[in-house]
Amino acid sequence: MDVLEAVIGKLEQGEYKSALDVIADSANDTMIKVQTMDLISLIAGNLSDDNAENKPDLYTTSETLLHRLALKCTPQEVLFELIEKLGNAPSDEVFTSLLKVAQVAILRLPAKNARCIEWVFNTIMEYLEKIPLPENVNKDMDEEEEVLLENDETVRRWLQLYLTMHLFLEPITKHLDRPSGSIFFETILNQKNALICFVLQLMGKLFPLLHLQRTEQPRRMPRERPLPAAKSYSIQVAEDMASLILTLVKDPLFLLPYGERRTMYGRKRTNTAVRLRDEAGDDEEQTAGNDCFLNHEKYKVEGLAVLYYLLLGENLLPASVPQVYEARYIFEMGLYYVVQLVSSERTLVYFKGIRLAQALVRLLRGIELTAKDLDAQIHSTFCKRFIRALERTGSVRNREVGLAVLTQYIHSFDDEGRYTVIAFMLKKFEDDSVRSFAISCYKNLVCDAIRQNKSDTPLPRWYSGEVLRDMLTKHICVLKHGVKTDLLDNSYSITSAISALWVLLKTDQANHSHVWDYFDVLENHFLLELRTALDLSRAHYQSELKATVDGNHQQLGLEPATELTISTLNGGEQPPVLTREKKVDICKQMLLRLDMLDFNLARLNREIGQIKEKQCNR
Repeated sequence: MDVLEAVIGKLEQGEYKSALDVIADSANDTMIKVQTMDLISLIAGNLSDDNAENKPDLYTTSETLLHRLALKCTPQEVLFELIEKLGNAPSDEVFTSLLKVAQVAILRLPAKNARCIEWVFNTIMEYLEKIPLPENVNKDMDEEEEVLLENDETVRRWLQLYLTMHLFLEPITKHLDRPSGSIFFETILNQKNALICFVLQLMGKLFPLLHLQRTEQPRRMPRERPLPAAKSYSIQVAEDMASLILTLVKDPLFLLPYGERRTMYGRKRTNTAVRLRDEAGDDEEQTAGNDCFLNHEKYKVEGLAVLYYLLLGENLLPASVPQVYEARYIFEMGLYYVVQLVSSERTLVYFKGIRLAQALVRLLRGIELTAKDLDAQIHSTFCKRFIRALERTGSVRNREVGLAVLTQYIHSFDDEGRYTVIAFMLKKFEDDSVRSFAISCYKNLVCDAIRQNKSDTPLPRWYSGEVLRDMLTKHICVLKHGVKTDLLDNSYSITSAISALWVLLKTDQANHSHVWDYFDVLENHFLLELRTALDLSRAHYQSELKATVDGNHQQLGLEPATELTISTLNGGEQPPVLTREKKVDICKQMLLRLDMLDFNLARLNREIGQIKEKQCNR
């Protein structure tokens, strides 16, 4: 009997039960296996949107036939034919039907056949890649907008497909969750690792964009509170996918160092042309090539980052995880994933990096890192990327929580480490708000040390003597361009410097830090220059204001400076044509900001005068 001709003929005639009987008849098994590829191809052709709507019986029968063929035929042949169909599926409904057949075949694959299952997973990713993400994931969002993103039609389609993926993968996961002959976790390509890598790719594709918070995040309060019991689809899907990983990897922290390994391996790959190919280097290349977690599939790194965000940042780490990892090891390895998340082109991803960093710092309670720990390059990379993310984001939540986390990170170190991080920030960043933050941190550390210090005990060297002098005279109490410095562009850091000096001089009247030994240097090179710069800036804007009011603005040639200021305020966009009233208003705002600086300077000078008077009367 020609099975192919019989089955197709009966389907065309609408004899669906007879078609099923042909496949069910064991007498036809030999011919079925001979004609597997053609049977799969022609029957799968009946899975179309048109048949699903107009010929549902034909569609359902074809699904059943494919399912029975997957149970009878060689699974490799079934999957090879399905791969093309999956990649070109016309709709999610057809795609889902084909997945059901693929699932049956995968469950029958020989244990050694890992490449075939990897091809199926790659084809599934290709299908998902064709679905565009909504445009608004590329914009800066506040918390409320992130939550509402789930209501977007395209995002809901993605979530529905991920729910389908979980149903597809769960039986395969349970099937592959079997004891291994090796006592070690294997990293070569096998079916289990192919599945783990695929789930990581799925997580890395969509999850960075979703709102996945399982606990509330207070802006300023350190304690978190559980959210209501109801879960969003996003959180449910994320938990489902994470559960697949946790089923296959009993110790999920085993994968933690891959953030560092992939960074190092990627750097070596980049420098291949200039690297010496000695014997040890070749061995390392070979080892990396055999480790499927170091292969550079798209989204895998992001998937690992999201996995640890969920495990550590959203408390999904099971209590059964082996307690063999030191907290500082988890902290340092976790920073690689923070860097990955805050380096995204989409600012929407940043808060996951912030939350993960917060969880990592929380692990260090009762543990103090030292300055030597900062020798690891990840710390400088973390500081740069984390701060750049806070600069780039427009989210108030991101900045408030991010600054709190950065402060906690600095306080995780000993005195030398804290000084080193703050000095790094002051030397490497030109941004006014970053400098202001660093100055305020250092001021608080110095003043706390003075308050807590016993009179007969010297202060830590990082907050006194030559170190303090170097910090104040070279990095804090400085005008970058002398009296020509743009005070408004540097108003935050200048205000913080004035505040730092005011609090320090007032707190340390006994001169434990020796700040009074070089006060004349601070006065001549900072306070007096600032006084002159304020007078020049005020004269400039007063002249501009008068010219605008009198209608002589163009004659003074002051328009470019005003345009630059407005352009900056508008995020770099071309400024609108300003009316005279608007120009007057802007000039008054600038003068008001200068008045605030002047007030702070006057308060400092008044305090210094009072302190000197007390010292003279002693």
